[in-house]
Amino acid sequence: MKRIFFIHGDKGGVGKTEVAKRMAAVMLQAEHPVTLVDGDDKNAGLHAAFKQSGLDVWRIKVLTPSGRDALFDVIAESPGDVLIDLPARGSDVTERLHQDGASEDGFSLPLLMAEIDAELTIVFVIDQTRSPIVALREEMKALPETTKWIVVRNWREDRAFTLFDTTQTKADLEARGATIIDLIRLDPRVNDILENAGGLNLITAQTSDKLSMLQKMRVKAALRSWSEQMQIAGLIE
Repeated sequence: MKRIFFIHGDKGGVGKTEVAKRMAAVMLQAEHPVTLVDGDDKNAGLHAAFKQSGLDVWRIKVLTPSGRDALFDVIAESPGDVLIDLPARGSDVTERLHQDGASEDGFSLPLLMAEIDAELTIVFVIDQTRSPIVALREEMKALPETTKWIVVRNWREDRAFTLFDTTQTKADLEARGATIIDLIRLDPRVNDILENAGGLNLITAQTSDKLSMLQKMRVKAALRSWSEQMQIAGLIE
């Protein structure tokens, strides 16, 4: 069954693109067929990291009606899984994808999933602050009960996820069968190189002369750690 992944988090800067890039790298390493969609035309980090890596990478303005139509076509026509890195205000996109299917401003994602025999998964990224948890709660109310959820705790700060771990939101997610996984913090100096050197990701960085041996080892460790988390979530074997 084809799987459709929306990398979500609603606000900018929470780590959506980092999660999308690590997921894509693990799939690339496992030779898993996937089409990538970068929904942020202003800061297309996913497109920049993988456009030269042999994966299908689309840049689509998913906040516009024409962009949502283009997204529909990519999801419907992709031979394998589809991974969409939503921009900030991702809830504006998901709202338009759960209409009755007749409007020119969106389409019925559940209807499309049934038509192409695909499964929808929301990969929702949170940090230790309150706003992404509030956004997560609102999306849980808005999206269908059949939606599959994976919550990624982004450990970019060295402190516990107390706000999330003690809320009813976590209990409700667990009741829905959601998986909670962890994104370890990558050396900021390595992140800077990956961000600023075009075409580098956790695969291509391992052979790049822009990184030291120690930095390459940290890249490998980050990729290995995220691969283990994807296995926990049942995304790869």
